[in-house]
Amino acid sequence: MRVLVVEDEPTVRSLAVDVLADAGFDTAEASNAAQALELLKNPEEDIDVLFTDVRMPGSMDGLELASGAKRKRPQLVVIVTSGWFDRAELPQGTTFIGKPWSAVDLISKIQRSAA
Repeated sequence: MRVLVVEDEPTVRSLAVDVLADAGFDTAEASNAAQALELLKNPEEDIDVLFTDVRMPGSMDGLELASGAKRKRPQLVVIVTSGWFDRAELPQGTTFIGKPWSAVDLISKIQRSAA
């Protein structure tokens, strides 16, 4: 299973990638929504799960990314994370995990959502 991690904070992004790789997931990473969309548009990038932060710099936040990704790839598992977020705003068909998340919680959330 391939997970795309979208996080603007390099330390948090690296941590998520390391945690997921150690758990046996194949990973890709992006520091903003525009980079993530380019990866998602690439047919050679076989991405199964999008794990995105809400607050990111640029013209698109993680919620807009999640909504657009679900429209283009309805089968895509989308997990949104944030420490400052009202879950009522979650795009339909997405899952939420609050920050700070633990490795066990993140892995479990991906496994349950992808099952």
